[in-house]
Amino acid sequence: MKHLAAAAAILANFGVSAVASPAGDWRIADGSANVEIRACGSNYCGYVSWAKDTDLIGKPVLISMRPNGNVWTGLIVNARDGQKYNGRLSLRGEQVLKVEGCVLGGMVCGGQQWSRVK
Repeated sequence: MKHLAAAAAILANFGVSAVASPAGDWRIADGSANVEIRACGSNYCGYVSWAKDTDLIGKPVLISMRPNGNVWTGLIVNARDGQKYNGRLSLRGEQVLKVEGCVLGGMVCGGQQWSRVK
C-alpha cells in the first residue's frame, strides 16, 4: 500500500493526468455555430451556444456522450432537422475535436473537426 501511494505521488509530480475532457466551447467546421460541451452526469452533452441562425441557440446536438478511453460515444443531433446519428468524439490535441456521425450501423460515417473557442 505504501508503494502504491508513493507511485501515485511521483506521477502527480510529473504532471501525469487522466484523459482530457471535451468540455468547453467549440466552433463547428463551417463557422456557423458554436457548441458548448459540458458534463451531464457522468457523460457529456452539447448545446448550440451561438449560431448565425439564432433559432438554433440552446438546441441539443450531443446527447449522453459516454467516455471510452480517449473517445466519447453517444448521439449526435442535427440541430436544423432533428435527425439523430450514432456519434463519436475524439480530441486531436487541446484545440481540435474530431466529431463523427454514422448511419447504417456505422457503415457510413462522416465527420468534421471543431476548433476550441475557450
